[in-house]
Amino acid sequence: MSASSNLPRLLVWLVGLSFWLVGNALAANPFARATLATEGTIYAGQQIEIDVDVFVPNYFLAPPQFPLFDLPGAVVTMPDDRGMNLNETVDGEAFSGIRKTFVITPQAAGNYALPTIVIPFGYAALPGQTTQGRVAVPRLKFTVAAVPGGAAGTPGVTAGKITITQTFDRDAAGLHAGDALVRTVTTRATGLAPMMIPEPTFEAPEGVKIYRHDPVLSEERTPRGDIAAGLRKDAATYVFAAPGTFSLAAITLEWFSPATGKTETAEVDGAKVVVGAAPATEIALAPPPPPPVEAPIDWLWWAAAAAAVLAFALLVQLAANLAGRLETWIGAALLRKAHSEETAFRHVLDACRDHDRTRLESALDKWSRKTGNVPLAKWVDRFADPKTQSAFARHRQSRYGIAQSGHERSDFTRLRSGLKSARRRWLEEFSDDEAADELPELNPLFDSTLRKSR
Repeated sequence: MSASSNLPRLLVWLVGLSFWLVGNALAANPFARATLATEGTIYAGQQIEIDVDVFVPNYFLAPPQFPLFDLPGAVVTMPDDRGMNLNETVDGEAFSGIRKTFVITPQAAGNYALPTIVIPFGYAALPGQTTQGRVAVPRLKFTVAAVPGGAAGTPGVTAGKITITQTFDRDAAGLHAGDALVRTVTTRATGLAPMMIPEPTFEAPEGVKIYRHDPVLSEERTPRGDIAAGLRKDAATYVFAAPGTFSLAAITLEWFSPATGKTETAEVDGAKVVVGAAPATEIALAPPPPPPVEAPIDWLWWAAAAAAVLAFALLVQLAANLAGRLETWIGAALLRKAHSEETAFRHVLDACRDHDRTRLESALDKWSRKTGNVPLAKWVDRFADPKTQSAFARHRQSRYGIAQSGHERSDFTRLRSGLKSARRRWLEEFSDDEAADELPELNPLFDSTLRKSR
């Protein structure tokens, strides 16, 4: 069969291959999705979580920028700025993803829909090249129900659990007229942001003045850094101008629990305050004292005092100058230490110890640029042992390569010991090179002639 007869078949095969490659390239496009993480019925005033995921083929080269959007009738926050890394296979294509969680508190019952959210990012559409991309998040819809038994259209208070505690700054039964008593109430709410916790009601008995303090809002976090509950601390000062027995009212807070579907009540007891009469002060009658006698001015004492003050001022000035110089010297030493090659490599070892691939890549890049060992793979091939070279290659594959049937895992223990040994060999060779580069004497003939003439 001649070559000319095979030419049409070859052309058809090449055209089909090009269409197949273009189809695969178009199929592997970035995409986004939004998921309602909170399960069950959603009630007005309840804090819910929505996960927003962005996926790209291969891997990210510039992280996605998640905007904090506005949703009418709801409060939107993003309490944790950290993202969760994801890996997923879609139609046989490997995708890398990043997730951010938004916390939304709808203020009234009704239907809600996320606005159009556009997220920009950079990714490796082709290995080694940055492609700028943008995806629009699908408009997730959800329905919010009114709190049973509550007024229609009002959010009320919806939380996982609310507890209230109180303290007093002194014994409420041992006061006297004119004294003050500080009452501090702390409200802890799970599943509720601190700013959404209602303000407690402090009622003052008749004849008692009350002064409110500014509230203190905070968050209780788990050892991992996750938000466990919102905290609100309120304080009020009661001032009792007259003696008597007074009753401070209890403080209650009603809230709806989505878990039980019932309205619960959190409460702290009131307090009984007993105020006694102010202690009497006795006024003694006595003859007026004689007029004071002016003492003569002791000039010698004043001169000695002025000299002592001057000496002390000079001593303070000298100490300040020495302290400033010492601080400058210490700051310069710490700055040199922070920017040294040893500190840069210490960051590499710390990243290996913590099994943090992102920090390891950043630390290796900074160390190699500082020492001039660019590209780093060439330095590893020269100074590292074969096992370390293999572990470094696997680490790069797991970091930048496309995931296959099984995930490549970085051998951080091997990398830590192997890179440490490679650096030691590099430092030894570097020191030998410096010793060999010492310059010879300048003008040796001229120096010998000069010595003979002498």
